Amino acid sequence: MDFLRTKASRTQLSEIVYATFNALLPVVVLLLVRAFDPPYLALVVVLLSKWRILALRPRFWWANLKSNMVDIIVGVGAVGLIYLAGDNLALQLFITALYMLWQLIVKPLSSTHGNMLQAGIAQFVGLVVLFSFSTVMPEIVIILGCWIVGYVVARHVISNYEEPYLELWSSIWGLVTAQLGWLLFYWTVAYGIGIVAIQIPQIAIIMLVLGFSGARIYHMHKHETLNKGLLRGTILFTTALLAIILIFTPWDASL
Repeated sequence: MDFLRTKASRTQLSEIVYATFNALLPVVVLLLVRAFDPPYLALVVVLLSKWRILALRPRFWWANLKSNMVDIIVGVGAVGLIYLAGDNLALQLFITALYMLWQLIVKPLSSTHGNMLQAGIAQFVGLVVLFSFSTVMPEIVIILGCWIVGYVVARHVISNYEEPYLELWSSIWGLVTAQLGWLLFYWTVAYGIGIVAIQIPQIAIIMLVLGFSGARIYHMHKHETLNKGLLRGTILFTTALLAIILIFTPWDASL
């Protein structure tokens, strides 16, 4: 009994330490971004926070890396967004609070819909930050980044199902993201949010709509609840949203 109590106490202590670390990481990132320009040290801290990827034998490293890529994309994206906020301390604090919310509430989710939420956030944040730096980064970096984001988020969602073609479908979604990224790299449109310095590139919104619809159809298909009515309704809803986005797009604007 004493052994069991000691083991339970150690488990609770480790959980408290882990939660504390997750809560402090966004604060440390904020301080490093404000202290150093460019924020390379903040990026290093985010990457070092994933040290457990290498805690197992080397043959597990690649699998662990792919499993943690969604969290890495959000962490790197948080650094980018805080940096893009410039001297706007209020906006930086808001982004830091959102990153802390991710660390403490969203990241621990393990349900199917929780993983979909994580993937959607990672895709949106990743594409926003990627295209926000598209004016200072080579075309190949942007396209490759789009493929990585698309592949990672698709794999994160599909891995919850018994899918024999996991890598194939993930790669296809990555290819779709990369192709759209290539097109919009030359015709980048962004939407401003009031006085906020950060703008939302159109590709992030389009891929969010397509991703939601694709995940919904795939989920219904895997649970054998998909019928012609639901499929038609989802496609019509997606088409209508995309039409609204494209029709009301100020095509003379750029990021």
